[in-house]
Amino acid sequence: AAVESVNTFHPYFYAQKRWQDTKDPVIKSTILGYISNFGQVPKQLFTKPHPPRSGSKKEGSSPSQPTPFYFKLDKLKTPLQPFRLPRGPVGQILCLEKEVLVLEKNRLLLSPLLCCFFSWGFPDNSCAFGNYATEKTFAVCESLCDWGEILCAACPSATTIITAGTSTVVCVWDVAITKDKLTNIKLRQCSSQPLYGHTDAVVCLAVSEVHSIIVSGSRDLTCILWDMEELSYITQLAGHTTSISALAINDLSGEIASCAGPQLYLWTMKGQLLTCTDTSWRPQSDILCISFAQRHEWDSRNVIVTGCADGIIRVRCFCLVFLCS
Repeated sequence: AAVESVNTFHPYFYAQKRWQDTKDPVIKSTILGYISNFGQVPKQLFTKPHPPRSGSKKEGSSPSQPTPFYFKLDKLKTPLQPFRLPRGPVGQILCLEKEVLVLEKNRLLLSPLLCCFFSWGFPDNSCAFGNYATEKTFAVCESLCDWGEILCAACPSATTIITAGTSTVVCVWDVAITKDKLTNIKLRQCSSQPLYGHTDAVVCLAVSEVHSIIVSGSRDLTCILWDMEELSYITQLAGHTTSISALAINDLSGEIASCAGPQLYLWTMKGQLLTCTDTSWRPQSDILCISFAQRHEWDSRNVIVTGCADGIIRVRCFCLVFLCS
């Protein structure tokens, strides 16, 4: 049946192939090369019935991945005690293994292990680094002021910070922190130059280390994709009707979501528009933040979660968003 379905390997990969009996030196060398690089396919894997799959079969989840909250929205409950509240508007929420961290606007956590945060938005355009647990600032950095007022930032790792703002450029910084001490911060770009491309202020950023891409959204009604390794321009996402308000990257499959007012756009990593849908159904429903469900790439129950200006969080089925086009 495997042969009829063309579901077999090259004959040289099978263990029963007697390469010792081959007289042609070229073929013999080729077979040995295959064996050396890829190994050989055994004649049989199991001598008794195949063992059953391990793990829970409930809702297709595994023990290592808890059931997402949106599977059982009717069972959501308000906690008895609120989470540690910031001193201003919420800017970032991190759901860790044993706790939930809430940071105020213009503040990002660099690493849960280091417990360090990066903050911006001060009157003198400076930036600061501090300890999340103690709320103490241990470093103030003024070198970033050369690139204007910072309006948005992203921290893909504990050693990388990406900033952008009124200067219209995107800057990638290498950062080194040891025991609540900033030991180094340096612009990563070639020849110490940032990423130019926008013609108006950059107001939001999204980054994916998995796919090595940065997406910047601007008031010029466009988004730009950047290669995070090469630090170079990839393509522009044009066609938005108003300023970009939110961005997200799906680490599983690479789709990019951009929001402009109530409009939700989905793009491929190459900049191809997949769909555009108007999510408004009441006044003040502009999308302010967006996130993809990071479960399984093949799971049809994946969702897109949006937070809107009317104070409502909306959960949309991923496949239904595609069908809207």
